[in-house]
Amino acid sequence: MKKILIVCRSYYPNIGGGGEYSTKTLAEMLLGIGYKVEVLTIYNEDVVNEISGVKITRIKFKNIYWSMHKGKGTFNKILWHLIDSNNLFLKKTLAHKIEEINPDVLISSTIEDVSSIIWKVAKEKGIRSVHIIRSYSLMCVNANMFKDDNCINQCSSCKIMTLSKKKNSNYVDDVVGISRFVLEKHIQYGYFPNARKHIIYNSCIEDVLDKRKYDGFLDCNFKIGFLGRIHKTKGIECLIQSVNNIPENLRRCITILVAGDGDENYIEELKKLCSSMQFKYEFLGNLPASKFLDMLDVLVVPSQWNEPFGRVIAESMGRKVPVIGSAVGGIPELLSFNKDFLFSTDQELTDILIKYFERKLSFNFNLERFMDESISKNWIGLLDEMEL
Repeated sequence: MKKILIVCRSYYPNIGGGGEYSTKTLAEMLLGIGYKVEVLTIYNEDVVNEISGVKITRIKFKNIYWSMHKGKGTFNKILWHLIDSNNLFLKKTLAHKIEEINPDVLISSTIEDVSSIIWKVAKEKGIRSVHIIRSYSLMCVNANMFKDDNCINQCSSCKIMTLSKKKNSNYVDDVVGISRFVLEKHIQYGYFPNARKHIIYNSCIEDVLDKRKYDGFLDCNFKIGFLGRIHKTKGIECLIQSVNNIPENLRRCITILVAGDGDENYIEELKKLCSSMQFKYEFLGNLPASKFLDMLDVLVVPSQWNEPFGRVIAESMGRKVPVIGSAVGGIPELLSFNKDFLFSTDQELTDILIKYFERKLSFNFNLERFMDESISKNWIGLLDEMEL
């Protein structure tokens, strides 16, 4: 079996977001299939350990800081991006580690801190490289292409700051989008011109239920959930306003449940907004996804920005909780079997909630695309088609 080296900005237990969870899942899935798997990642110091059978080599960052450390000033952030785009300080270390590990295939799962220079190093060593696009970090210094609204085009400052990343993408042999949307967005701007293109969804469903655990239809206690980072780009204000637009006779049966964290001042603003309206609500803080989803009748994903994937959608479907999502980014792709559950305006969300509450809509729980078996087959197909 081929030896796979996965490189990433951080690895469990250092979690910055969904990318780190997805990287760990990928490493363990490939190991379970039978591939030899090692991970090369960035850290505060040089450390080697093993987690769930996967050898982890952690190397000290060679930039002004490690991006897992938050709260840096504007000047330092600009300097960090300039170095990270083509980190020559890290190149020698990367080359040495790649020679030492000697993989057949290198997979870059999250490229921040590792730097896109690793693709050039892999090409120089004759090692095939695969990059997984999980965000817009190759195109945007904020990694979300959102400034007050979704960016229609790449701004001039981001073009300049990411020029080396785009150039280094020429060295990549295969590129994987976690949705068609995020893959095509990069192709549109000229990234990965020489790579074979693939779409492989994240593996994120651990425990599939036969039926939903909670049913608020029975006692007129209909629970609508929001799960994730509490931020303006996530659209929670849209959800609040849409629920408030529901007729009073239905609204009095509704409770909004919010799980996740964010800026404390913003959360307090949202609580005040909810208090001024006529429905029940609870902010529950961080909870395990499955525990929270099992409390709900429906999950709403009202994102304003172009989500590359939308992990909570697949997780919710696995717990047999229907999902209503905004028609942005990769979300319509994940809800392609449930187009009646997509919305673009507050009023459309209100209308869908009313129809679902009145049982005029039914949800299709088509999970095959998100199951480990399907995702494993896609990865085997990609890795085995490579000519080494």
